[in-house]
Amino acid sequence: MRKMLQALYKIGLFKRLVPSSLKIFIKLFSLNEVIVKNKDVSFILNLMNPIDREIYLKGNYEKEQINFLSEQIKKNNINFFLDIGAHMGFYSINISKKNISTYSFEPVKKNFEKLKRNKSLNNINNIFLHNIALSNKKKNIQMWVPDKDKTGGFSIYDVNDEELSKYNEEKTFKIESKSDLGDNLIDFKNEKIAIKIDVERHEKNVLDGMANTLNKNKNKIIIQIKLFEERKREIFDHLKKNNYIHFHTIKKDYYFKNF
Repeated sequence: MRKMLQALYKIGLFKRLVPSSLKIFIKLFSLNEVIVKNKDVSFILNLMNPIDREIYLKGNYEKEQINFLSEQIKKNNINFFLDIGAHMGFYSINISKKNISTYSFEPVKKNFEKLKRNKSLNNINNIFLHNIALSNKKKNIQMWVPDKDKTGGFSIYDVNDEELSKYNEEKTFKIESKSDLGDNLIDFKNEKIAIKIDVERHEKNVLDGMANTLNKNKNKIIIQIKLFEERKREIFDHLKKNNYIHFHTIKKDYYFKNF
């Protein structure tokens, strides 16, 4: 069935129809979870989640970004990969397969459990998992999304978050979690590191919480950071001030390096 749906999905006329039909089929037959193989890796997917459906139908997710990051890791002999906002582990699993020690941070418990299962499914030993959000403070936090059926797009609750004002807060879905500073959880010195940050408007807090890590590893650090226009100038200025240069862009993912 997957191959047929993938073929239809490539046809413009069916681009929107196929995901909608798949959602209806899933609900009718309670087939939320499937295991799929993509090249040399396998994933447990929740087909009610848009990201997982994209992987199911396209066979990949953010392919251009992952390929570029992988090329940079190889070209610059990177030793460690930090996946901040790991979700179910698509980046972590794919990058760790290149024999890179990978540290994955995912604060949403349901996503973290899927990440653990995907690690086990692929029999990978070089991923170190943390069920926590990276920030600039160690504390109990709330994560929120507009719709309780979503598994991606969770944000750390902040009354000043401009995105929150777009919704009726009483109808948003919240879960409890914890945050900590990256500097409290990793201790690298003079290492070559690649960092992917996808944290829904919490980017500055993440960078502040790992300031020592960024300063102690001046050999080679590459950062891929997903940014929305509202926060773009702030992050560009912050990284420039800390001697990082912007050297590439793919859609909303911006790439910086300190060498």
